[in-house]
Amino acid sequence: MSLEGRLEDLGLSDIFQIISLSKRSGVLTLIRKEGTGRLVFTQGQVIFATSDTRNRLGYTLVKKGIVTNDDLEYALRVQKGRGSMKPIGTLLLEMGAISQENLEHEIREHIIHIVKDLLSWNTGSFHFELGPATEEEVVLRQGLNTEFLLLEGARLQDEDQKAKPEPAPPRAIPAASKPKAPDDLEMTQVSSPPRSYETVPARSSTEATPPSKPPSAASLKEEAEEESFSPVSAGGSPGGVSHRKDLSLLTSMIAELSGPSTSSEITLLVLRFASEIMNRAVILLVRKDDIVGLGQFGVVLPEGSPQERVRSISIPLSDPSVFREVIEKKATYKSQLPQSKWHQYFVEQLGKEWPAEIFVAPLICEGRVIAILYGDNIPNKGKIGDTEGLEAFIKVTGFAFGKALLERKLHDTQSSRP
Repeated sequence: MSLEGRLEDLGLSDIFQIISLSKRSGVLTLIRKEGTGRLVFTQGQVIFATSDTRNRLGYTLVKKGIVTNDDLEYALRVQKGRGSMKPIGTLLLEMGAISQENLEHEIREHIIHIVKDLLSWNTGSFHFELGPATEEEVVLRQGLNTEFLLLEGARLQDEDQKAKPEPAPPRAIPAASKPKAPDDLEMTQVSSPPRSYETVPARSSTEATPPSKPPSAASLKEEAEEESFSPVSAGGSPGGVSHRKDLSLLTSMIAELSGPSTSSEITLLVLRFASEIMNRAVILLVRKDDIVGLGQFGVVLPEGSPQERVRSISIPLSDPSVFREVIEKKATYKSQLPQSKWHQYFVEQLGKEWPAEIFVAPLICEGRVIAILYGDNIPNKGKIGDTEGLEAFIKVTGFAFGKALLERKLHDTQSSRP
C-alpha cells in the first residue's frame, strides 16, 4: 500500500500529518525537476533524510571538522566495497570516528535543515512506500516528531528571510543643472531627466483611441472562468482566488480520524467528508464474491427507508462493472457511469436518476480493497468538483482500518486468555 500524489495538491505539512497520525513506517520520496528528497519514517517519526539540495551528511561532518576527510573516504570505500546501503554515519560510528551522541546530534540538525528546504517545494510529486525500516537504515535511536520538524523548518525559513539584505533604495537622480559648455562635456553622455506624472497630459474624452484587437473566444472563456470563481460564487478568498474545499477539509478530518477506534466510526467520517464534496454517497462492503451496501447519505426515495434500501444492494463480482474495475485496479474512477445491467440495477436502487458523473474510490487495508465509496451529485446533473483531498483522506482511512483491525485482534486475543 502506498500514498502518492502531487505537491501542488497536498503539501509537505499535510503529508507529514497523514504519516504521523497513522504512525506508519516507510520511505517518503519527493521528486521535482531540480532534484529529489527522501525521508525515512518509523512509527510516524523521521529517522533519516537526504536531499539533492544539500550536502550529504558525511561531507557536512567534514566541513564542520567533526570527522577527517581520510575517515570519510575510508568509510565510502568500505560502503562501496561491501555493496552495502548502510548509512555513512553508521559506518563512521563503527569506525570510532564519531561518538553516538555527536552523530545523533548532527543527524538531527541535518534532518531539520533538509525539511526546511523541502518545505519550499510547491511543485513536483510525492510517493510514500510502506515498509519497516531496516537495521541498516536506523541511525537515530529515537525519531523526530513531524510537528517539531515543521516548526523548526518554518523557524529557520523565517531566519533566512530576515538575514537576507534589504534591497538598496533606488538611486536618486540629481536635479538637472545648468548645461555645460561644449568644451566641458568631454565624452560624458547626459541622459534626459525622467518625466514626472504631472507632465503627461491626460487623454481627453474626445481624443481618438487606437482600435483594439477584438477579444478571442479563448480570452472570453478565461474571463468567464475568472468571474465564476469570485469569492461569492466559489467561496474563495478576496481577489477571486478559488477555494479548494476538499484540501481545506483534509487536515481537520485527519485530526478527527486519529480518535475513532471502530470501523463504523471510520466509515461515518468517510461519508461526512464525502458529504462536503458531493450530494450523496454510498459505502459498499467488499466480500469474497460480491459487494453489498453498508451505509449512505443524501439518498432520497419516494417511499421506504434509504438505509434499508442501500443495505439490500448486492452486486456480484463475477460480472463486469465499474465497481469490479476499481477493486481490481485499486484505483479511483471518476467519470460517466457506463450503461450496463448492474449499473442500471444500482441506479434504480438509489432512485432511478442517472448521474452525469460518478466518483468511485477503493478503501484499501493491508493491500486488500475492503470497501468502496460511491458518490454523485443527484438530484443535480452537474459534475463533481475537486476530489484530491477526499482521495488522500480515503487512503489514510486504510491505515486507520488496519489499526482498528489490529486493536480488535489484540482485544480478542487478550479476552480469550484464561
